[in-house]
Amino acid sequence: MKAYPDCFPCMLRTSLTAARLVGAREEIGWEIVREVAPLLARSLPGRPPIAASPEAQRTVRRILGVPDPFAEAKRRANREALGLLPRLREQAARAEDPLAFLLRLSASGNTADLGAQTTFDLVAAAAGAEEPWGRFDYELFQARLSSAKTILILADNAGEIAFDRLLCEELTRLGKRVTVAVRGAPTLNDATIEDAREVGLPEVAEVITTGADHPGVLLSKCSQDFRRRFQEADLVISKGMGNFEGLSDEPGPIFFLFKAKCAPVAQELGVEVGELVLAAGRFDSGGRPGAKLDRRG
Repeated sequence: MKAYPDCFPCMLRTSLTAARLVGAREEIGWEIVREVAPLLARSLPGRPPIAASPEAQRTVRRILGVPDPFAEAKRRANREALGLLPRLREQAARAEDPLAFLLRLSASGNTADLGAQTTFDLVAAAAGAEEPWGRFDYELFQARLSSAKTILILADNAGEIAFDRLLCEELTRLGKRVTVAVRGAPTLNDATIEDAREVGLPEVAEVITTGADHPGVLLSKCSQDFRRRFQEADLVISKGMGNFEGLSDEPGPIFFLFKAKCAPVAQELGVEVGELVLAAGRFDSGGRPGAKLDRRG
């Protein structure tokens, strides 16, 4: 997915969110604007938004003098989400279709995104597990899942990955071998190895990294080991808008799972901003994501 002009103010706002989170002075915010705005204007056109993000975020970290401005926000989100898991696990066990319930919960948890917005509410996201989908390619997903032995989940944000843990538990119960890939280094509030450990993901799945600090998967920038795992997986569950931006044109057994939080991504998939998405990629939909649309669920 190529960047839209709308991506420019969104990514600039994200840079200022980092400054706000560490209590930076107003003049530091203006310094960020002066350096990051021309960088984005130069590097966004014709590229996926996540391709321009690492340089922008490195610039922000240099100006702030902080290695990870989102670190405390990520820890808070992980702790809050962990506190919700016992009740959510019970709800899933009582659900008529636990897998469908947990896919919806995982998508709803994708609200925990400080790249697309300045705040989020994980308690409300957990309650939103009953909300309808904007796009629900569940029959295609079930068909692909039935023959899959290995599943690769591309994680997105801290906090959200606690909800993903419940999905991993269910997929393991179904006899699947699950691997979760997190970011290779801090970027925005995306999950890293440290966040995965905080929510106990290594207890239910193998955890690896992409080998890159992009807030989404660009295969050309990922490690050789990750690319091998990606190619060998029978099924890839790609969480979040950043991963969609990087992989929407990639062939393979990919299903995109997230909450559409901005107009460009919603437009790409034919859904409304705020709706939940389970969308088959090119391999299963016969073309670009969006070729099949099912609003049931």
